Amino acid sequence: MKIFLGDLVHTWEKKGVWTMPLNIGFVASYAISKDENLEFRLFKDPENMIEAIRAESPDIVGLAHYVWNVNLNEKVFQVAKSQNRNILTVGGGPCFTSQNSNKEDSRQFFKKQKHCDMYVINQGERGFFEIISKFSNLGLTLLKMKSSPTLGCLTNNIIKKDEVLVGDNIDPLDDLNQIPSPYLTGIMDKFFDGPYIPIIETNRSCPYRCTFCAWGIGTTKLKKFEEDRINSEIEYIYKRCKNATTLFIADANFGILERDIAFAEKIYTGHQETGYPNHVAVQWSKGDVKKVLKTAEAFRDIAPIGASLQSMSKDVLGVIKRRNLPIEKISEFQKNLLERGQGGKLFSELIIGLPLETKESHIAANRDLINIGAEIWNYNLHLLPGTEMDSSESREKYFKKTGWRLHDNAFGIYDGDPVFEGQEVVLETSTLQKKDFSYFRFFHFLQQFMWSKRWYHDYLVFLKDLGFHPVEVFDRIIAKCQEEIGEIPEVYGEFMNDYGLESFGSFEDLSSFWEESNNFNRLRSGNYGKLNMLYTYKIILEHRKSFDKFLMEIASEYILENNKNYETSISICEDILRFQSTMFVKINDWEVCTEHIETFSFDILSWRLSKETKAELFKNKVKYRFFIDESHQKVLDTQLRQFKSENINSALRNMTVYTDSNQFFYSVDKAKEQE
Repeated sequence: MKIFLGDLVHTWEKKGVWTMPLNIGFVASYAISKDENLEFRLFKDPENMIEAIRAESPDIVGLAHYVWNVNLNEKVFQVAKSQNRNILTVGGGPCFTSQNSNKEDSRQFFKKQKHCDMYVINQGERGFFEIISKFSNLGLTLLKMKSSPTLGCLTNNIIKKDEVLVGDNIDPLDDLNQIPSPYLTGIMDKFFDGPYIPIIETNRSCPYRCTFCAWGIGTTKLKKFEEDRINSEIEYIYKRCKNATTLFIADANFGILERDIAFAEKIYTGHQETGYPNHVAVQWSKGDVKKVLKTAEAFRDIAPIGASLQSMSKDVLGVIKRRNLPIEKISEFQKNLLERGQGGKLFSELIIGLPLETKESHIAANRDLINIGAEIWNYNLHLLPGTEMDSSESREKYFKKTGWRLHDNAFGIYDGDPVFEGQEVVLETSTLQKKDFSYFRFFHFLQQFMWSKRWYHDYLVFLKDLGFHPVEVFDRIIAKCQEEIGEIPEVYGEFMNDYGLESFGSFEDLSSFWEESNNFNRLRSGNYGKLNMLYTYKIILEHRKSFDKFLMEIASEYILENNKNYETSISICEDILRFQSTMFVKINDWEVCTEHIETFSFDILSWRLSKETKAELFKNKVKYRFFIDESHQKVLDTQLRQFKSENINSALRNMTVYTDSNQFFYSVDKAKEQE
């Protein structure tokens, strides 16, 4: 039996950031362990898969479904059916879980994904092999296959119009080690030749059941892969990965187990021996702080440490069934990181639009996290299928309005047809008005751009020391952009116009808009994408001097209003802004400038490194050397090759995803003649 499996992403125009298809690797490895005569091919690129389907006409085409590829999958299934209507097409992934695997919800899915014959619920290994076994026993007869329910699966029954057969639940594997390693068996080897980011999974399940998330649904308790196997996979990966700089860990709560410390040490060994990985993307445990700290320490500085909160409102947390670490514990966490020399690496996440969240509570959460020095990533809530929050009861109770926005880099032309993916985002709740969401859209951009990504972190720290808190700075910037005219208010206007493209009334409206030639050409050219990153590099590359001047006006107004030693404070602020601008790694014609020297009126570097807050104490004319070392240059060169395009803004945006933001900044020391 010939089986094609795809974990597809939109590779048209080659603009995205893609991980290796570990998920379908697990499914294939498990099936082969049960029947070595099965013939599998794995795909990430939809165009390659379409070509192979037409050339080889497989018996089964199985595709992993996520919000970023569901319509792309339907297009590939359509091609498969046009090639041979007896090909069995199977979906899987978190779009269906125990939460929504019922006739009503699945019927709505199959109405839109009409070329999908079956769908595996929850974890895929056992359910998909159940399909293979049954299909084989029925002589690969599609009509017979779809005439009766299958364990752990939904069936789009062609005998009765709009009828769906729901199979009985199938338990997840008791022993994950029944799945041979896709890496160690070699079936993932070909993906090391492409621009794909390796991903590993050391355990499965999640002890939490947050209503906005599908992670862990369908499982009972934590299951583990053997420790020796994981260590072998880590070594296998770091000895072979030449085209990426990041490693993903797919666990829901890394650091929850004592052995995770050893895994972190093993990964860091790879970094020392080969330079890979330079950055590790981790979803951290929400539990034992000491264990997480030990794990983080083992990573040294290649994995930012997270304490995700989503909200700090007790009312919100009660509704979404979430328990957070107290802010006092997180503050202690940050203190411990500083003592270990890992200061500035703590990040947290917040979601705007959760039930019962208010404007005041959301701003207070951002303020508190800034106060302890955490980086903060704010997200607009989008409703994920397969989650409790997506239920009709939850929608009716908490959400007054939703809209559709284009999923980033999830579009293209396949087999002659345009295909788009959308996210359904919350635009109004019972406690937040539309104008509040509009306000926070630019607020979140400023916070990510200036604070979390550190483009203007020193500027904000300096003003904070004077009593002007960053959340107040962001508010003043927004008000000034709304009230005045000029280059930066015009950029604000462009941003807010683009924000209007995140609130289409329906997915059909979204598709119709982006299909228009002018709009589609904007996508193709790379001049549209995630607004925060799009406008970060728009300002950095096109409006940097004007934005610096705009920020000086903001600072000058505050300092003048509050009698903060005006002349000296203004001089320091100007030097800080110039210092930050100079720190940005210069990239000309895709070549990195490795070193340059600049003179400043204040010893900004000593101020940054000192716990003393009075910057005027560091008035001392000084020359700084801005440089990158060989390993830093190697990381940038690898990513510039990985994401090179005609649009430097687009390339830099992709380089920013799942990497350390510090890679865009020079290291700094005093020039030799001053030492």
